[in-house]
Amino acid sequence: MKSQEKSYFDSFREVVKAVNSTLDRQEVLDLLVNNVTQVMDLKASAIRLLDPRKRTLELVASHGLSNTYLNKGPVDADQSIADAMAGKTISVYNVIEDPRAQYPKEAQVEGIASIISVPLRIKGGVIGVMRLYTPAPREFSEQEINSAEALAEMGAIAIENARMYEKIRRDYETLMSFREAVKAVNSTLDLRAVLNVLVRNIVQALQLKASAIRLLDLQKRTLELVASHGLSEKYLNKGPVDADKSIADAMEGKTISIYNVTEDPRAQYPNEAKDEGIASIVSVPLRIKGRVIGVMRLYTPEPREFSEQEINSAEVLAETGAIAIENARMYERIKNDYEAIMRDLYR
Repeated sequence: MKSQEKSYFDSFREVVKAVNSTLDRQEVLDLLVNNVTQVMDLKASAIRLLDPRKRTLELVASHGLSNTYLNKGPVDADQSIADAMAGKTISVYNVIEDPRAQYPKEAQVEGIASIISVPLRIKGGVIGVMRLYTPAPREFSEQEINSAEALAEMGAIAIENARMYEKIRRDYETLMSFREAVKAVNSTLDLRAVLNVLVRNIVQALQLKASAIRLLDLQKRTLELVASHGLSEKYLNKGPVDADKSIADAMEGKTISIYNVTEDPRAQYPNEAKDEGIASIVSVPLRIKGRVIGVMRLYTPEPREFSEQEINSAEVLAETGAIAIENARMYERIKNDYEAIMRDLYR
């Protein structure tokens, strides 16, 4: 076997071993970019995954590139690597002369001459690209392209495996969170204790920054805080939360999502949310007997699209919280009625 062919084979074997031995996505991706850079005698390599909402490619691993170049700006999936996102491996021989190069000046300063974009494909779809960078203009051989494509396919498999594992883990944590919340509802009539369990558990189960529960004050038309986890006192005391503005849809029984608080007019306190490190907010109604008594709010540090299953889990936990609130209120009413009767008897 030729020396270069053996290097390709060894690199491919290392990636396969990593995919089979770990479910740590980052470990596999770092190994991939390191190995492909060395084996193919490149200046650098990087892997970017598609953000479908923004139509940009987000960096997840790189080797040999400076922070200045990596932070040059968003990589547009509709411009510089459109063909790669269509499933084709494309080559930019000279970044200065090829109009497909999105950042030619920055590439020149970085010492990059040629760029190859290899699609990351899984189950017939493209989820991102692996990019290869050379310091001098270079034509890649068919064998080099085939090797890069094989390694890219292994990277795509590693990402899919990690995503499946992460989904299973989140589902398990959500189930445990639901179980603990139900146990709390059935074991105590202390409303605050139940709600504190609820907000704490949903933060862990859905990997949130924070969560809070607010109940409706019918006279003021505001939502009063009754439980929170992960939020600062400054943010909690920012001002009244108006039931007729920021979460009007939730108060009508709909779960609503604000993907970016700085851009969505429904966000009542966008500047305060930004200062708190909040990017997305989901408001889940607390419903009991056909009426909405408040909301459970979920906060994330990065803009995030919640899956249907995550929304369903949050809604189930919100219903559990609503039951806890109703049970506690009924107990409080019975207790007060009993105490009033006893006072009358005593008098």
